[in-house]
Amino acid sequence: MSTPGYELYYAFNIVINYLNMQTGSKYAATSKIRGTLIVSCQADAGEPLASPDHIKALALSAIMGGAKALRLEGIENIKTMRGATDLPIIGLSKSKNISNGERLKNVYITASFAEARDLANAGSDIIAIDATGRKRADNLNLEETIGCIHKDLAKPVLADISTLEEGMQAEAFGADLISTTLYGYTKETQVSSSHGPNFELLKNLIKNAKIPVILEGRVWHPEEVKKAFEYGAYAVVVGSAITRPQFITERFVGVIPKEK
Repeated sequence: MSTPGYELYYAFNIVINYLNMQTGSKYAATSKIRGTLIVSCQADAGEPLASPDHIKALALSAIMGGAKALRLEGIENIKTMRGATDLPIIGLSKSKNISNGERLKNVYITASFAEARDLANAGSDIIAIDATGRKRADNLNLEETIGCIHKDLAKPVLADISTLEEGMQAEAFGADLISTTLYGYTKETQVSSSHGPNFELLKNLIKNAKIPVILEGRVWHPEEVKKAFEYGAYAVVVGSAITRPQFITERFVGVIPKEK
């Protein structure tokens, strides 16, 4: 004989599974990333690994280690990996004429619909966009951009946000997934480079949003990945801790005792 608690648990899971099936019914790529580690393979201009061949090597190494999806920046990188894997690719572009300092105030991740179209044509399964609500390069607002990606490209949208309010707005405007990517990288949320993932933001998004929520940003330790899934994250993105050797090296060098 079942207990009331079990019946409630069972009913809750039916609802959750239904919602997850609904999420995946229109866009197969969104269902494929559920419960997975997504590895972000990126390198800025001037870095030793900033070439499609090097990004490909990083990405294939990540796949060998168990990554089930990739987050890639740049048309050539996406084209190269599209020919090498059938795993889901989250594609994005970054504005080259915006400095790191200016990124705190300006949209720089897939800043226009034209960029989103190029990403789709290159082979992206999911389009990641800045969903902070700041002015976009083509003057389309966020709702218009998401609508165009759905209607004209038939691709799901991953909304990179920095606050709960931005996440809820992105959901209201039709985003298919929300990611904490931009926490710490906007003027309003800027924190030190040593700051870890924002689990409070993750939990609040999961509590309030009806679409899947992904943890991304400043994830350095396996325990953080585990914690994110325990809180209910749909997937976790890890980048620098896996694919940016210079940042990994800096962390080791930083703990060397200083001579007295």
